[in-house]
Amino acid sequence: MTRMIIFTCALLLFVPSAHAMTLNDAVETALKNNPDVQIVRLEEGAAQGRLDQAGLLLKSNPVIEGSVSRKDTLPEGGEKVKNYGLRLSQEFELAGQRGLRVDAARSGREKVLQDIRDKERVLIAGVKDAFARALAANRKIELAEEVLKLQEELVASAAVKYQTGDISALEQNLADVELGKARRDRMLAERERREALLRMQELLGLKPSAGFTVEGALPSEAPVIPDRGKITAASFQRPDVQSAAAEVQQAKSAMKVASREAIPSVTVTGFYNQDDKLNEAGVMLSFPLPFFDRKQADRKEAAAKAGQALIKQASLERAIEGEIEAAHANLAAAAEELSLFKKEVLGKAVENLGLMNLAFKEGKFGFFEVRFAQKDTIDAQFAYLESQVRLQLALNAWEKATGGSLK
Repeated sequence: MTRMIIFTCALLLFVPSAHAMTLNDAVETALKNNPDVQIVRLEEGAAQGRLDQAGLLLKSNPVIEGSVSRKDTLPEGGEKVKNYGLRLSQEFELAGQRGLRVDAARSGREKVLQDIRDKERVLIAGVKDAFARALAANRKIELAEEVLKLQEELVASAAVKYQTGDISALEQNLADVELGKARRDRMLAERERREALLRMQELLGLKPSAGFTVEGALPSEAPVIPDRGKITAASFQRPDVQSAAAEVQQAKSAMKVASREAIPSVTVTGFYNQDDKLNEAGVMLSFPLPFFDRKQADRKEAAAKAGQALIKQASLERAIEGEIEAAHANLAAAAEELSLFKKEVLGKAVENLGLMNLAFKEGKFGFFEVRFAQKDTIDAQFAYLESQVRLQLALNAWEKATGGSLK
C-alpha cells in the first residue's frame, strides 16, 4: 500500500498540470514567440547597420597603388635600374552628402521601429480576438451541458408521464430526439473549443498541447462609448502613421542626397616616385566633369519615391478615419445589443423556463409548450453569448483603430 502511494505521488509530480492562460499572459507570450513579429524585429539590426554605414566620415576607402619597373640608363641599352612608385588616393565629397545620408538612414531606422510597433499592435488585436473566441467556446460547452441536463430531466419526466398516460408516445419520442440533438451539440461545442485553442496556440507561437486552456470573462456590461470626434487626433499617433511619416522624411532626404550627388567629388592623390637619379613626391587633384552623368535617373527615382510616400501617407490617414468610423459604429451597436439582451430578453426567458418546467411537472402545460420555452431560453442564452463576443471584438477593433483602449 505504501509503495502504491509513493508511485501515485511520483506520477502527480511528473505529469504536467494544465495551466489556464490569462489574456495578459497570452499577449506577452505572443509578443515573445510569434514568428512574424520576430522576423520584423530583425529589420532593426539591418536599419542600424545602414545608419552606421551612412555615418562613416568618408564614403569610400582610400586607394593605395604601388609600381616597380626596370629601365635602361642609355638609349642603346646599358645598366638597368629599378624604378619605384607609390600612390595614395582618397575621394572627398564636397556638397554635404554625408549629413543627408545620415538623415535618410535615421528616418529609415525610425520607420523600421514604427513598423515593429505596428506589427505588435496588429498581433495584440489578433490575440485578443482569438482569446475572446476561445472564451466563448468554453462558455458554449457550459451552455451545451446545461441544455443536455435539461433534456435529460425532460426525458425522465416525459417517461413518467407516458407511463401514467399524461402524454403520448409521440411526445416521449420527441423528447428522446431532442436529447440526442443536445448530445450532438455538446460534441460540436467541444470540437469548436479544441479548434479555437489550437488557433490560439498557433498565434502565440506555441506547440499544440492538449492541456492548454484559457481563463477570463467576456464583457457583461456595456461600456461608455467615447466621443467620436475626440479620438481622431489621438489615432494619428498610431505606429503605422508614424511609419508613413518617417518614410516621407526618408524619401525627402534621399531626394536631396540624389541632387547633391550630382556635384562631383574631388579625389586627392599623393604620390612618390624613385629612380636612379631623383626622388619625386607631390599631390594631384582629380575632378570629374559632369557633362553627361548628372545623376538624372537617381534624382527622378528619388522624386518618384517621395511622391509615392506622400500619397501613401495621405491614403493611410483617410483609411484610418474610415476605420475609426466603422469601429465606433460597431462598438455602439454591440453595446446596445448587449444591454438589450441583458435587460429585456435573457432574464425573462430564464424566468419563463423555470415557470414552465414547474407547470409541466404539475400537469398544467403540455410537452410542446415546455419545449418551446426551453428553446426560447436556450436561443436567448446563446444569442447573449454571441452579443458578448461581438462586443469584445468591437472593443478590440476600437483599440486597434485608435491605438488605445477606452480608459
